[in-house]
Amino acid sequence: MSDHPPSGDRASDRSPSALAQRLLHPKAVAGLVIAVLAIWFSLANGAETRVHLWVFWVSARLWLVLLATFAAGFAAGRLLRRRTVRR
Repeated sequence: MSDHPPSGDRASDRSPSALAQRLLHPKAVAGLVIAVLAIWFSLANGAETRVHLWVFWVSARLWLVLLATFAAGFAAGRLLRRRTVRR
């Protein structure tokens, strides 16, 4: 019996080289760069700030306000995106 998995096994797709290829994809690199910049920007802007929400004011750390704004934009984008038809 051989120690090697069959050629059609999915374990061979999870090899380190396949993972490295996915991480080196331009979209993955861009996503990682954006994530690092967002984390750095949030940590650099840790001061407390006041936000006016139509009727009342809220005081919070700027990174928390940025995170809430990002989450609201992400949710709106997911709700408003077009559905693609798969053929």
